[in-house]
Amino acid sequence: MIDEFRPRRGAVLTLALMLLLAGGSFWLLKQAQQPEQGATRQTAQGRPDYTMHQFRYMSSGKSGASDYLVEGDVLSHYPDSNETVVQAFRMTRYDPSRLTMTLSSDSAKSNADRSEFRLYDNVVLRRPAGGNGDTLVVTSDYMLVLTKQELVKTDRPVQAQQGSTTLKGNGMIADSKQQTLALHSAVRATYLPPEQVRR
Repeated sequence: MIDEFRPRRGAVLTLALMLLLAGGSFWLLKQAQQPEQGATRQTAQGRPDYTMHQFRYMSSGKSGASDYLVEGDVLSHYPDSNETVVQAFRMTRYDPSRLTMTLSSDSAKSNADRSEFRLYDNVVLRRPAGGNGDTLVVTSDYMLVLTKQELVKTDRPVQAQQGSTTLKGNGMIADSKQQTLALHSAVRATYLPPEQVRR
């Protein structure tokens, strides 16, 4: 009886080890397939406790001057997650020492203290150039606005156009304080002579 049981016990242990490895491999695969947190839009849970239409919200800085203006067609607040969802989102940042920057998107979500705005679909960043320069227009399907750091980031494909120059790449960070914009990787540039742009 003992000799007959040993091979069976070995087979059972082998089978258990194979099932454990298979389960671990499946878990690793699911983890690798998950997108960056927050970059994928998720439907807010529960029912909103209040909704506003055609709203305007003005945030003031420490000096009391206007910092940024948020507008939208519909605003809904969800108490379960303490998130705010905005349809037809528009943001304008004000600073007397810098050029005014605007952002717009089909929808957006903000956290409780409005330090983060996640913009989804048809996202457009516009920053006018000084003097007679051309306006910088940056487009993507997702951007993260960090209001306290005055940064706009994305890990998605992005296009930046200013006059006759177009840049395309993956990932971007725009620094409002430094008035800089950097594309992360796979950057491609296209330049058209001004006479072709006018056509």
